Order: sequence, then structure tokens, then C-alpha cells
Amino acid sequence: MKIAYFDSGSGVSGDMTVGALLDAGRNRGLSVERLSEALELLGVGGYRLEEGPTEVGQIRANSFKVLIDEPRHAHRDWKTIRSLIKEAGDRGLSAGTVQRAIAVFEVLAAAEAKVHGVSVDKVHFHEVGAIDSIVDIVGAAWCLDTLGIEACFVGPLPSGSGYVMTEHGRLPVPAPATALLMEGFDIIAGDGEGELVTPTGMAILAALAKPVRPGFTLDAIGVGAGTKRFEDRPNVLRVMIGDCDGVDDTQIVEMVADIDDMTPEALAHAAERLRADGARDVSVEPVHMKKGRSGMRLTVLCDVACLSALATRVLSESSSIGVRYRMLNRVVLPRRVEQVATEFGPITVKIVTRPDGSETAEPEFDDVARIALERDLPFEQVRAAALAALNN
Repeated sequence: MKIAYFDSGSGVSGDMTVGALLDAGRNRGLSVERLSEALELLGVGGYRLEEGPTEVGQIRANSFKVLIDEPRHAHRDWKTIRSLIKEAGDRGLSAGTVQRAIAVFEVLAAAEAKVHGVSVDKVHFHEVGAIDSIVDIVGAAWCLDTLGIEACFVGPLPSGSGYVMTEHGRLPVPAPATALLMEGFDIIAGDGEGELVTPTGMAILAALAKPVRPGFTLDAIGVGAGTKRFEDRPNVLRVMIGDCDGVDDTQIVEMVADIDDMTPEALAHAAERLRADGARDVSVEPVHMKKGRSGMRLTVLCDVACLSALATRVLSESSSIGVRYRMLNRVVLPRRVEQVATEFGPITVKIVTRPDGSETAEPEFDDVARIALERDLPFEQVRAAALAALNN
């Protein structure tokens, strides 16, 4: 799998992202001239691109800028931007670029809608609706598509500090929509002075990247320069391109907490809350802790996107004062779910395809248990009825 890993210790913005990707793909067919040709399909004028080498804190970097002929703040709604990108696809912009660019604006529209309490269709973009932001987002999507990137990943992000001036006035850093987009990502709170992560940069990551640090074979590194200069760090974004095995949608998070001061009933309640919140699995097992104490180990399996919420749930519902987690890869067999009609009512059945091509099936426990209880029947009788219905 061809991946891009964003090393974002100094933050991320739209222009830094495009600059770093162009730099990484310089020997792989990427150029600002080819990017300009692709962007012309948007039918948006009034700007020009500037790219060139620069040095930031003794680090060679690539500077990418969108220079506006007549500076102005264009207010575009989500429907207008979506149509703009789709029409560019009709004119020849690659399908991968269109798909990625729309995905970025979709997550941004959802965040803005939540912040302002309106429906997504009524969201009006201000700064991010301006020409330079549209070019940055579509440009980043084009670079990723042209490089053949199949998945993106990102390390911890500095939250920044202080305030930033926006169309909505003076707002704390990170701005409300940016903060929403950061949910589920590793954040270093209060790290850095000013706005290190911009709404455009965070939208690109929220839509296209996972907060995972995978092992991979490094092929190329691109460095994008930011416009600001900081005393405590070089303002650059590094993007590493490489090949990675085993990182896909089968990757999950394992969270573990060892607990020795809760009753079994209270811990069972916490486990049920975790399952209700979206955990794939929750288990509790006895362990021997330091000084010979008996304790319980709470293990939670969940998707990457649920990590932050479920970690908060563990710390809220249990007496644990810390949670450790790691990324795990799984080998998963193909599966499908069917509903069968039995003499007792409909029952859901999970069907799994084994490596040799054979199939095994198991009725959904909750359905079987509910019917057995309602009709005062043996559990196994209801289960057998479901399997018989499946085979008929």
C-alpha cells in the first residue's frame, strides 16, 4: 500500500501540504505546471501560483503560495463549492481528485454546521471559501491522487495557543471548527504560539488521514514551508511517502486499564457503557498486580475514530487514572449478515466465508435470546430453527 505520513510537529496548513507533496513528488511526475493545468478545470480565475525553494531554520523546504490578483473574501456555500468541483470533474479533473476534494469540504461543512447550529446545506464558508483555500484543497487532492497514495496517516498535532482574527471576530486557538475536526486525533495541548493548525490543513487531515504511526518503507520526503516564523521550531510540514503492509480498515485500537479498586458490578456497568458507545469488544479478566494485589484488566477494542471518546468513557466510568493503547492489525474473514424467517419470527444470522471457501453461520444471540424469553422456549430450539431456515 502506497501511503503518505504527515510529520506535523509544527502544524499543518493548506499551502504547506501542497508544497510538501509537490516536493515529495518532484521525481514522480508532480510539478506546479501540471498542477496549474489541473486547477484550470475549476474555471476559477483571479490567482496565480508561486513555488520555489526556501530555507526555514536550516531546513531546505518548498514554498507554495496562491497569489490573489485582487484580494477579496468570497463567501461560497457548500452547494456552490460542491458543484464547482463536480463540474471540474466533468471537464476532466481526475475522479480521485474530485472524490478527495469533496470529502475534505464535506467534513469541514459538517464541523461548521455544528458550530453555528445550522444544517449542512446552509453552511457558508468564509475564509475557507476563498480562492486560495479552494486551490489548496483541490491541489492537495490532486497531488495525492497523482502520487497514487492509497492511505494517509498523521502523528501528534500541536494545538497552538492564543487567538486568531476571523470573519467571526477574535477566536481562541484552535478555532471552534478546527477543534471539532481535531476530535479523534493525537493533540499536544497548548503546544506552540499562535495558530499552527489551520482550518484548511485540519480539514485535509480529518477527511483523508488516520491518527496512526505505521511502520513503512520510506521512498521520498517532501518539506513544505509555512509563512510564519517561530522561535521554538522551524515552521515546516514534512510528508513521507512509502510502502506499508497491513495498514487498512482491519486496523483497530486496543485500550487497556488495570483496576484494583472497583466492585465487579461497577466494572460490568462500565463495560456495558463502552459497548453502547461503539466498542467492538470489551473484556474483563483477573490479573495479579504489584504487592500481590488482585485486580481486573479491562480491555477495549475499537475503531481508530472512537479512540478519544472511549478513552474518556473508561476514565469517567472506572477508577482508572490512565489508559494505555496500541494499534493492532487483524486478519478478518469475509462476512455478511442475512435475516431469515422462522416460525418464531425473523432472526439475524451472520455468515462467514472460511479460507477454503466454505461458509459457517451463527444466529444473532440477542435475537435468539429475545425470542426464547418471549415464547418460553429453549435457546437451542430457537437457534436451530434459524439455521434450518437459512439452509432451506
